[in-house]
Amino acid sequence: MSTRNLLSGYKSVYLFLLLIFTIAINSANAQTKTKIVWDYPVKPNMEEWSLFKSMEDMYKTCQIPEDILKQIDTESLVDICLNFPVPPVFPLFNTPQQGFMEYYNNFNGIHELFHRKDVAQYLVKRYVMMSLSEFNPLWPSYKQGQFISHYKFVEAILSQPQVIASLDAEGRKVLLKETIRKLDEKISMDDLFSGFSLEINLWVIANLLYAENKSIFGEYNQHNIQTAIETGMFVDIDMNKLYQQAKNYIYENE
Repeated sequence: MSTRNLLSGYKSVYLFLLLIFTIAINSANAQTKTKIVWDYPVKPNMEEWSLFKSMEDMYKTCQIPEDILKQIDTESLVDICLNFPVPPVFPLFNTPQQGFMEYYNNFNGIHELFHRKDVAQYLVKRYVMMSLSEFNPLWPSYKQGQFISHYKFVEAILSQPQVIASLDAEGRKVLLKETIRKLDEKISMDDLFSGFSLEINLWVIANLLYAENKSIFGEYNQHNIQTAIETGMFVDIDMNKLYQQAKNYIYENE
């Protein structure tokens, strides 16, 4: 073998080993990359919280710094958004959607989250993990109220078109089944959950069914259905019928 061929062979081996080494280093760096951790600097159980003079001051303090926001992974951002210290008090608004928009308009974290392609994946995962069995009747009344309100808050987020649109057919099916399951649990705990606490589950259900198969709503007044989907208010709609249709849809598509 000539010297030129020998050097060429060594060069090829060297380049190959260099490529393997580079891939290994990049893989190791990816696996050890520091996960961005962020939490709200002031929370309702802190003394500083009581010093706020307005809701605007609370919202301002809750914003995620822009240089950190883009770096937070989606799963962590979901947790941050669902633990927002100033969730909307839905009875103060005319519709559930207005309550959600109060949150959306005042927190940069949910804006960023809704731009993530995998937003629904982690929201549904978190919703499935939530359990009504965690409720403790010995809690003080304010904590019981917080527990009930948190479900409304999470389900209002799940009702949003950005979330529904980012789900594939299997994801919509998983969320539909879970929403029905939680609705059934709420019905069995009717001393705690009634009225809007049940309707908000139907809001999620209606949005999912509408995205899946609009013909399901052929028998309904279309103006009323559109209003329900867009606002979360079910006016002149047989909610028991809608609930049963959702259960039948799951059964027929198993």
